[in-house]
Amino acid sequence: MGAPLNPSKPDEDKRRLFLVTAEDTPDALMRVLGVASVQQTRLRALTATPDGQTLAIRLEIDDQGDERAASLASRLQACPSVRDVGFGWRA
Repeated sequence: MGAPLNPSKPDEDKRRLFLVTAEDTPDALMRVLGVASVQQTRLRALTATPDGQTLAIRLEIDDQGDERAASLASRLQACPSVRDVGFGWRA
């Protein structure tokens, strides 16, 4: 028999949280979402809040493994207008 299922936290409910700080330009959010789309992520939640001259973007996506998360973070960091990227598990 396989491993017992944990009904409170099934694997398909695992999500990654990405926190992106970008310059507050008219196209910053679309650039970030474009990177997420090209990487074929499944977006589950999104918030974008202006903070002075920056935009705080919070993305929750379905987990696709450590390598995919690191790759997405690297591509987001290379995106024009992005200043910082952090990621981890959604709490």
